[in-house]
This record gives sequence, C-alpha cells and structure tokens, in this order.
Amino acid sequence: MERFIRQTILPQLGVEGQRRLGVSRVLVAGCGALGTHTAEALLRAGVRKIILVDRDLVEVHNLHRVSLFTLEDVGRPKAEVAAEKLKTIEPEAEIISYIAHLDPELAEELVPKVDLVVDGLDNLETRYLLNDACVKHEKPWIYTAVLATYGMTMPIIPGKGPCLRCLFPNPPAPGTVPTCAQAGILGPVPKALAAIQAATAIALLVESPDVRPGELLYLDLWQRRVQVVQVQRGKNCPTCVARDFQFLREASRSATLCGDAVQILPRRKEKLDLFGLKQRLSALGRAEVRNGLLFAEIEGVSFTVFPDGRALIKGVSDPNRAQSLYDQFIAR
Repeated sequence: MERFIRQTILPQLGVEGQRRLGVSRVLVAGCGALGTHTAEALLRAGVRKIILVDRDLVEVHNLHRVSLFTLEDVGRPKAEVAAEKLKTIEPEAEIISYIAHLDPELAEELVPKVDLVVDGLDNLETRYLLNDACVKHEKPWIYTAVLATYGMTMPIIPGKGPCLRCLFPNPPAPGTVPTCAQAGILGPVPKALAAIQAATAIALLVESPDVRPGELLYLDLWQRRVQVVQVQRGKNCPTCVARDFQFLREASRSATLCGDAVQILPRRKEKLDLFGLKQRLSALGRAEVRNGLLFAEIEGVSFTVFPDGRALIKGVSDPNRAQSLYDQFIAR
C-alpha cells in the first residue's frame, strides 16, 4: 500500500477503496488519446486488470495528443502498443489487448466480464452498441467524447439513471457527425476529459455515493467554461426502458473514424489471402504487405486491409462511397 499512500489517506477511498480498485476489471473501448490517458490514469491509481480494444493503427497525427505513443510506434496497432507501454508502468498488472472492431459479438463476450467500461471511442455508431451491451448486462459505463476544444462526459448506471439513448435518442446517419479530422482537436483536451473520466471511474469502482447518474459535464478547455446538466431518463427510451437492444442485432458495416478514415467490415468473418489480394491490386496501383497488413493506394485512395477482411479507407468521406470501393477492390 505504500505506493498508494497519498491516495489511501483520502477519506473518499481509504484502504478498502484501494483494495477494491486492485480487484476491479475495466474495459477500455478505444485506445486513442482519450482511451490511453484514461487507462494510464486507472493503472497508476491501482486498477490491476484492464482490457483494451481498438481496431486502428498508430498514425503520426496521433502524437500531439497521445503521451503513450512515439514515432517508433507509427504503423503498429494502437491496442498492442498501449498494452506494452502500460506493462512498463506496472509489470504485474493484467493487461489484455484486442486488435479488433468492437462488434456485437465481442461486446457480448467482454462486457459481462468487467466491472466498468470507459469510453475511448471516436464514433457514435459504436457507442450505441456499447450502450446496448452495458444496459443489457447491467454494467456501468462512462460516456465521454472530445472534439475541437471541448468535450463532455456522463456516468451511465443501468437501472439508476439515463442511458446514452436518453441523451441522444436518434442515431445520426453515418458520416454526418464531424470528426477531429474535420473539426480538429486541441492536444490537452482528451487528457483533461480523460482525467475527469478516470476520477468518475474510480468513484464508481469504490461505490461512492457522490456519483450522480446522468450528470453530463461539458468542458471547453480553450474558453475555460464548464457546464453541468442533469439528463433525465427517457420515459419511452427503447434501450433502458423497453430493453430493445437493436444495436446488438443491427451493427453497421461502416463507421467514420476520427483519423479521416472510413472503416468497412467484411460480410463474413474469414481469413483473407493478403498476398493474393496484393497481386491483384498491384495491377491497379501500389500495394504491399507489411507487418501482417496490406497497404494499397489506388486512384488517390488509401487502403489498409487486415487479415480478417476489415479495411480502413482514406481519401473518401462518404461511408457509402467507401463501401462501394471496398466491394469493388477487396470483397470479390
């Protein structure tokens, strides 16, 4: 306990609260700036079991806001790099990484196994899916999002307050919500919101009565402005009232990511012949297999293809166009 002495003397935690942190299991959904800052804060606070899920690769434009990543990590899977860096902070911690899209199958597998889920995602489509899984399995989670110079965060405790669909009843069409590639992101913003998210997570894990379900905190770091709004539970919410978990049944194959890319999922899960695909695409443009991934550039559009058939497509902003290019060049 000597390592955490400055924390255990807090009346909000104490020795018993520290013990609870040590046996808690947390799922970090997304390993960009928001997710990695939150994961590091929780690990340093004493959470010893962390599951990381992310589908993306480290890119050079991530470095201005992600303290765990360096230039040497560019091109590697974010979840893998984050797990390695976190293990150097606490070698005895249990850090599990999934280099995968958080789809209904994986959400149904992981959410029941954890005590809490924290948000490091960069798109609303996956957040609705996560909300369904957490409400279904009665697991608390924290919604947190950042953009430009501001961010917002809200604890969601199934059965005790509103869920994400009480806050945003109707999901926007894919590609209609601005991402940080379009609106930009101030480097310190994710760290500030991650600090708030991590503090809320610690309070939830020690079962503090100070956490108020549905309390939405908005922070604009540039304008130094804070607003707090109490979100009410929707009387007709399809998720937390009617318990209709449609996003666990109807997952979209496309998602617009923060890194100015569109992710397309394969219709069927099967191992892709990357070298065979490389030969075919080489006749149309540049293609190479590197570090177990296929990188191609065709007609000004960049493709990163994973062995399971998942692809990140850059150079187009319309998910429908990205889906068409995927079907044209990859899904034959």
